[in-house]
Amino acid sequence: MKRLLLLLSLMICLDALDAEELNQVAHRKCKLRSGNDYENCYRYFSRIYPTKNTDPISSNNKHQPLIVNLKNFGDPSSDIADKDFLKLHFKLMYAYWLEHARKRGANLPLPTLRLDNGYLMGCGKRLVSKSPNIYCPDSSEITLDVRPLIRGFSDRQSLNLSYLSLAILSHEFGHHVNQHIGREKYRSNEENEADWRAGKYLAYVISNKLMPLEGLTNGANLFFSVGDFHLHSEHGNPKGRFKAFMNGFNDESMGIGSFAGEWLQDTNETFSKRIHKSYSINTDILYFDVYRFEIDRSRQIAGNIFAGVIGVLNCSQGNKEDCAHSLLYQGKAKPEGWFRKQRMIINCQSNTFDIEGDEFKSQSINSDGKGQAQYLSQRDC
Repeated sequence: MKRLLLLLSLMICLDALDAEELNQVAHRKCKLRSGNDYENCYRYFSRIYPTKNTDPISSNNKHQPLIVNLKNFGDPSSDIADKDFLKLHFKLMYAYWLEHARKRGANLPLPTLRLDNGYLMGCGKRLVSKSPNIYCPDSSEITLDVRPLIRGFSDRQSLNLSYLSLAILSHEFGHHVNQHIGREKYRSNEENEADWRAGKYLAYVISNKLMPLEGLTNGANLFFSVGDFHLHSEHGNPKGRFKAFMNGFNDESMGIGSFAGEWLQDTNETFSKRIHKSYSINTDILYFDVYRFEIDRSRQIAGNIFAGVIGVLNCSQGNKEDCAHSLLYQGKAKPEGWFRKQRMIINCQSNTFDIEGDEFKSQSINSDGKGQAQYLSQRDC
């Protein structure tokens, strides 16, 4: 009887805790563990709160054979887009969105993934290789070629072209879903709606341990890069596209307190992994590897200055066409934005944090606009 009363009191106490408190309780119980051991421990002690990805596989038994096939496939090629990998995901993607459509009382026909070099059946019957990364609503065809989209990336060496292609495929498939069941989140913006759907699918993939976090971060970088930094572009501005993508990611399968491999999601847009330095005797200093989305406007400013100079030169030389063209694009250079893997140091005694290698000195924890330093210090200090 005493044990029953103790159990009931424990359940009442846990009921009174919100998600944030449960996360902190779980971390305190598991902080001496590492790797998968930490993850399993954390999941066990925080199991009361999650309505998201505690056990994604159990709620998707119908998709289990497809998930198993992808797990058996292993890691895809990184230096080329792995067609077999993408075809497997295409099947899972269709099953995922078909289930979603049926819940809304709609049907979803199977589109065609064109990875060949033939001609489209619709949309002017153009050559597939000349029409990369499009959804053709006439014939429900999707084309895919990541190479034209990564020319502007400053660091191509770290890219996995298969995961990046998966992000594009998720977006183009989103257009197919929009075409047949309508928009749900961004009713007046087709591109943002497709980005939102891409985020939802990649969250589902990560929650089922089919892709590492880096697949998501590179995908987010891509959507920021593709967005045109002027308001009247059909592709939207970069920040809007990134927000739509991350809103989809946090909509269902992932969210604060979820794991992406060994990475813990600690805000809607940041991830962290505690680093234990055995040689450190100062327990007030904490180290974390973190992913944070940063926007660098230095190249945008430089691009605008360059465009202005060219505009002056063209106009002074009397070339009206070049003058009009250069004036049209002045002030529209894009900033760079990307998820960066960085090292965060938190000093619990001085209540400050620092990001190694950035241009700023240590700052007050409360000054972190992303909320990550506050979350980590509250949890670990």
